[in-house]
Amino acid sequence: MDTGAEIQREVLAEVEGRRDFQRLQRMLEDWQARGVPAELLADELTDLMLDLRAQNRADDEDAVGRVLDTLGGW
Repeated sequence: MDTGAEIQREVLAEVEGRRDFQRLQRMLEDWQARGVPAELLADELTDLMLDLRAQNRADDEDAVGRVLDTLGGW
């Protein structure tokens, strides 16, 4: 399975659903525990944000940005 596609799909499903930021944080931690580098997570979240921006989905883009901020320790 393509890890990047899996990351984007799972984050998007949560953002479109309950938008539970604690769950999203746990998802990031789980991926890192499985050996997914933080750089790959950041790249995939950034790509997802840009896709949402292109679709004019500002609220969803902001939510993914918030997840990306937690990855960077903001």
